[in-house]
Amino acid sequence: MEMPPPPPPFGGAAATGAGGGKPDRKTVERNRRNQMNALYSRLDFLVRSGSSTSSAPPPPAAVQRGAPAMTRPDRLEEAAAYIRQTTERVERLKERKRELTAAARASSSSSSSAAAAGAAAAEVEVQHLGSGLHAILVTGAPPSDGASFHRAVRAVEEAGGEVQNAHFSVVGARAIYTIHTLVAEGGIERVVQRLRAALRGDA
Repeated sequence: MEMPPPPPPFGGAAATGAGGGKPDRKTVERNRRNQMNALYSRLDFLVRSGSSTSSAPPPPAAVQRGAPAMTRPDRLEEAAAYIRQTTERVERLKERKRELTAAARASSSSSSSAAAAGAAAAEVEVQHLGSGLHAILVTGAPPSDGASFHRAVRAVEEAGGEVQNAHFSVVGARAIYTIHTLVAEGGIERVVQRLRAALRGDA
């Protein structure tokens, strides 16, 4: 379905008389009617095309095959109704988008808060095994994908501990980290502080 060409500008070359002078009244009126008919044809085309390519309901006064021709006021009312329906549909879609965006943000914030709360609730216990060897037990850490465990091991090493071995296990919704490390005399407090900061996400 091809869109009708745009109407010629009113008062242009088509509106001039045969001798190039001022057109008479009949010529002006004929050109005005032709221009209006062309504009109505383009309006009809745009309304029909929009209603056929979208999921919005068709204009209420859509012409059926074999039905009497619509008057110009009817055609204008049909176009106005279609514009109103399309505007309402766009507003509903915008509102739905805002609702989905807000729900996604709330879900992300809730997940982050839960993970942070789990990390903050983790307990750190240190056992002195002698000769500078310490066993660090972390309970209540979030299981996640192991990233928190690797941060804990790295924090111990950055604080001066020499990690001998480390492993973690998951019990229910919590993980248990066991880290055996050699720490110089007086350095275990610094290691524990750094470890707790890493579990909170501060380091």
